[in-house]
Amino acid sequence: MIRRVAAGIGMTAFDKLVVAGTQLLLVPILAGHWGLELYGQWLILATLPQFLSISDFGFATAAGTRMTMAAAQGDRQEAMRIFQSAWRAILLTSTGMIVLVLLLALCLPSALFGAHPVAPVEDLRLTMAVLGLYGVVAVQGGIFFAGFRAAQLFPIGAFWNAIVLLIENAALIITVASGGGPLAAAWAWLVGRLIGLAGQNWLLRRKVPWLTIGLARGSWKEARALLAPAGAIMLMPVAQAVVLQGTALVVGAVAGQGAVPVFAAARTLSRVGMQLCWIVSTPLMPEFSAAAAREDRQAMAAMVLALMLVSAALVLPYALGFALLGGPAIALWTHGAIQAPAALVAAMGLAIAAGGLWYPLSTLMLARDRQARYTGWYLALSLASLSLAGGLVAMLGVSGGGIGLAVLDLAMLVVVARLACRHLATPAELRQACRAVWRTIQARRARLAR
Repeated sequence: MIRRVAAGIGMTAFDKLVVAGTQLLLVPILAGHWGLELYGQWLILATLPQFLSISDFGFATAAGTRMTMAAAQGDRQEAMRIFQSAWRAILLTSTGMIVLVLLLALCLPSALFGAHPVAPVEDLRLTMAVLGLYGVVAVQGGIFFAGFRAAQLFPIGAFWNAIVLLIENAALIITVASGGGPLAAAWAWLVGRLIGLAGQNWLLRRKVPWLTIGLARGSWKEARALLAPAGAIMLMPVAQAVVLQGTALVVGAVAGQGAVPVFAAARTLSRVGMQLCWIVSTPLMPEFSAAAAREDRQAMAAMVLALMLVSAALVLPYALGFALLGGPAIALWTHGAIQAPAALVAAMGLAIAAGGLWYPLSTLMLARDRQARYTGWYLALSLASLSLAGGLVAMLGVSGGGIGLAVLDLAMLVVVARLACRHLATPAELRQACRAVWRTIQARRARLAR
């Protein structure tokens, strides 16, 4: 297990480095080639794929947890039935979302693109449609990644996720650097994702031959059994889209489109720190699911303790550094094009610290199929944070958006910490895990002394 987790951590770190690197690279390239106004319009249109990340309705993640538990108990046939049943449901919902996206792009009133659009309205409509198709296509990769998780091949799945991001963002950067506008950039994203998805499909067939890719062995009855856990999971990306993209929309509506790149730059750089907390929590998911299936409380408590200690060691220093040096870092990163207020940077630093503690715990809740306990809270608090952010932006400018995010993450830390004590490991079990760690350290010291 230790070797698998270590490999998973390495591949997750690579994946997060790719995510962070492409995000850091895209901001100056897009802002430099398009200007802040057109880039701000792109950021607003690019919220659509984030919202469409819910179009699998949580089936892939729910199926991944149950497939992992079934495989841990030696029932590969059950894992395959879950896999194919979930994909049935995902294809059905994806078809509906494609129709909805195309209708929305065609029928949206032109006035919603602004009184003075920075690009022809028809181009903006087409860009919106292509970005919508990209979002729906991207969702399909989730069920294939669930197959890697169930087969204890998380490192391979994480590695290919990073490769897909490199392919699609390389296509985007080359297109923009060659003079392409938002429509061409959207097409580049879509084609890059299709190429990556084809490669992922081929790799899964080769590495996990017992997990037959298809639909024949699935059933709608099995798909319906996934509705409840999938519905709870669905609330998570909805809430994330609400808080991340919704706050950007609130900032644009209240402070103007020119303020959106300032908020987005601070949010993007802060999310680099948030990626750190997933380096350990995501690779632990299949191991925690297997331990939960076996009811191995000692192993579960050990993993919870290790996760929290490592997450704190990784995220808290970044949060402090961001709060102190984030402003100059953003200015340097954007070649002086964006100057972030100190209050915005400090608030984002606080959000990093709180989020870096509750996100890892929520990942283990998901690995135990207990997501329904916290995702409803997250959605409700995210919606409330938009109202709070709107009022704060009106009073404080763009910094209000960052304060709204910090309040949300602090509230979620309280909610998830209380739930973790009930569903992951009790305080007594964590104390036992701490004593076990201390005994191990003492034993190693004694061996070294001899």
